[in-house]
Amino acid sequence: MKLRAATRAAHERVDRLGESFDLASPAGYRAFLRGHGAALPGLERRLEAAGVGRLLSDWPSRRRTGVLLQDLAAVAAAPPGPVASPDLHTRAQLMGALYVLEGSRLGGAYLRRRLAQSQPDAPAAYLAHGAGEPLWRTFVEWLGAQTPSPAEEATAIAAADATFATFESGFRQAAREAA
Repeated sequence: MKLRAATRAAHERVDRLGESFDLASPAGYRAFLRGHGAALPGLERRLEAAGVGRLLSDWPSRRRTGVLLQDLAAVAAAPPGPVASPDLHTRAQLMGALYVLEGSRLGGAYLRRRLAQSQPDAPAAYLAHGAGEPLWRTFVEWLGAQTPSPAEEATAIAAADATFATFESGFRQAAREAA
């Protein structure tokens, strides 16, 4: 599947926005978590409504909304208002959205290390979620076993781009609220 190459621009935009939050500052980290809080819960609800558990039997262990809400509470941040999430109905749409969510776990591991250097006592259950588990590897194996048609592949790419756009909206909202 061509997801990585096809969504590179969207991924880079979201990374730049995420990196604009100063994780060395409690206020910056709080805003960063609020950006995720505006995007992730709605995306996970959409995935569940579309039956993600039928595709990934270990979906409950992949879900991160609960730990994100715990971290938000620990930094004294109310859950933010949600941003719009894309409609997800088909297997191809789920593949694209899951690619973004599962890939963000890799970025979370990197950010957790950065956060630990500047704020070692900051709550980081969200960024640490799945550490030491083979979640990315098993997801990539699952994704590689899928045989999408060219139309399904295009649909998966569009869903991944829309999922990145959801995080972009969440980060923009959090930045506006923090200003």
